Amino acid sequence: MPLPRSPYLNARFAAAIEHFGADLKSSAGITHSVVKGSEREQSLTKFMRERLPDRFGVTTGEVVDLNGETAPQLDILIYDRYADFPFNSGNQSILAAEALLASVEIKSKLTSSELRKCAGAARKLRQLRPYNRELGARDVGKFDDGKKRARYMHCVFAFDTDLTAPRWPQNEVKRFDNEVGSEHLIDALYILGRGVVNFNYRKARSEDDSGGAITSFYFTVLNFVLREADRRQPTPYDRYVTHNVRSWRDI
Repeated sequence: MPLPRSPYLNARFAAAIEHFGADLKSSAGITHSVVKGSEREQSLTKFMRERLPDRFGVTTGEVVDLNGETAPQLDILIYDRYADFPFNSGNQSILAAEALLASVEIKSKLTSSELRKCAGAARKLRQLRPYNRELGARDVGKFDDGKKRARYMHCVFAFDTDLTAPRWPQNEVKRFDNEVGSEHLIDALYILGRGVVNFNYRKARSEDDSGGAITSFYFTVLNFVLREADRRQPTPYDRYVTHNVRSWRDI
């Protein structure tokens, strides 16, 4: 059940929130109009990095688990900078599966074929086994074996869609259901200028002049990473290193 709006929310704070949303929308809009391809992805990565709290790092790269399984390269990977770090190889970043909190795939234009690619990438991502355990589900309490499981939030951010504006959210959800079915793959979708869809709760919010939808998208990601980072166990970095049996000796 959603929390009620506070009756004590003063006008100045409300205006600040509205200004924040308009700034998010404006920044994303500038990105949309002046850059293409990888530059657009880099710009959105910078856009997220500058707005998340200092605790969280943002990078682009791959995710690998203890079994050597990897997910496809993703445009935005969010992790806890106070607990984890990416490994860098040239311009490529590699993040341990236990370090990843949330990810975003960026699309210039969302179409049925692009959604199919997004679903495939998300499927590989959710096959990773942080701590050598199956990923947790949407509901933290789904498993009753007493083992803590990492959860990922995975989103898609698109600068455009091939679906027309009338009934856009309903048609986007229908297309999503046709491609994904009941699998838990993508949690949320934001289309620049159109709005945000939360697939877990089957809710949509259209964009407005004050950037309400992109603000909702931002806070959905932020609230998830704050909660998940606090419940996440330490990353077992020592298990990612292969030791020769003769590397250590008694002294």
